[in-house]
Amino acid sequence: MALVDGPRRPSTNDAQAWRAPKAVVMVTRPMAPHSDLELSPALDADTDRLGDVLSHAFGFPRDEASLWFERAGIENLRVLKRGGVLRGGLVEIPMGQWFGGRSVTMMGVAGVGVVPEERGRGVAAHMMVSMLREARARGFALSTLYPASVTLYRRAGYERAGARFAISFDPRMLDLPRVPEVTVGEVSGTPEDVVALYGATAPRFPGYIDRGPYVWTRVSKPRGHVTKTFTVSHGGALEGYVVVSHAMGGADTSVLVTDLAATTSRAARAILRLLAEYRSLATVVKWHGGPSDLFTNLLPERHHTVSITDSFMLRIVDVARALSLRGWPRGAGGSLTLEVDDASMPENSGLYAVTLEGGRATVATGRAAAGAPRAKLTERGLAALYAGHAPAHVLADAGWLEADDAARVLLDAWFAGAYPSMRDFF
Repeated sequence: MALVDGPRRPSTNDAQAWRAPKAVVMVTRPMAPHSDLELSPALDADTDRLGDVLSHAFGFPRDEASLWFERAGIENLRVLKRGGVLRGGLVEIPMGQWFGGRSVTMMGVAGVGVVPEERGRGVAAHMMVSMLREARARGFALSTLYPASVTLYRRAGYERAGARFAISFDPRMLDLPRVPEVTVGEVSGTPEDVVALYGATAPRFPGYIDRGPYVWTRVSKPRGHVTKTFTVSHGGALEGYVVVSHAMGGADTSVLVTDLAATTSRAARAILRLLAEYRSLATVVKWHGGPSDLFTNLLPERHHTVSITDSFMLRIVDVARALSLRGWPRGAGGSLTLEVDDASMPENSGLYAVTLEGGRATVATGRAAAGAPRAKLTERGLAALYAGHAPAHVLADAGWLEADDAARVLLDAWFAGAYPSMRDFF
């Protein structure tokens, strides 16, 4: 659970994902067997009780809830009530997620909690599906979260779809030369050119977040840390940046990198040299990202560790929109019929005729693609396939996909790419 906020900037992608549509003031339709529960936007009068519920659920000090809600924005709080009495709530984080080099509208979810006496009765799953239906009505194609309970979110149609990797090394083990042709300097805040550089590099990594204000503040002002931002320039042009927090921990100290990016090898090497300069005190430097990024590949020694710290889960909120908005491999083509069986959101169930050409998809709902291979998927199978988390044969073995060999080959070609990962936690 993150206490975050951040700067605004013009969207640079087709979907304009993080600049989400305004909240729809609505109460979602009832779902048996909890037809007496209603999910609605939070009012000012709800925040105290919601703070009590979430601070108890996640075990953090109650006074931190007010700061969290302020930074998240009351317009992004949802409360679940029965007979006007608050029984739970959650925090929505409107943003985007990069797949195939394009940003897809995505509703992030955090702070999902219900009162203890309602747990184990399907109340949280009801709340999640109600939230998803509202997000679909607002134009979101995907929803992503970090699960406290995989079983709960699977009931709402989410499935594991990627991971957050921690990359760490001992700076005392590295001997890195200086990069004299670049200029390294400290800057304050989060300048627009830093935001733009992230936007230029993030689309290369499937699963990375198209950040909005909430996530950007986690980069610059993470809870419990003080950061410094350093930029790397060449000839007056920004080529990289790194955001660093240096903290004591008994006899040893650690350097946490909350963000780093580079568009050139020289900038990346200069950033690694800067991090190695903490070796007089620090015993570990750590950042998060994917299993193989630019910085990891430039490390000159084998003494570094890559590990999974969290798995994220994805939910396809609107099948046709999700398939249309994402990018696809330029060399992929052809047609396929997808038959989706969505248990918790039957409005997604049905046939989809999908045709790929030039890195874009054309999707026709309610009909099959003439003469094309056919695949039947559950909503969870589609989520794992969409992200590139699992190939078709694994999903078939799990019972989440039915397809012949021709369809499997086509699916694997379409959804091929680097393993999905996220740098950000929310």
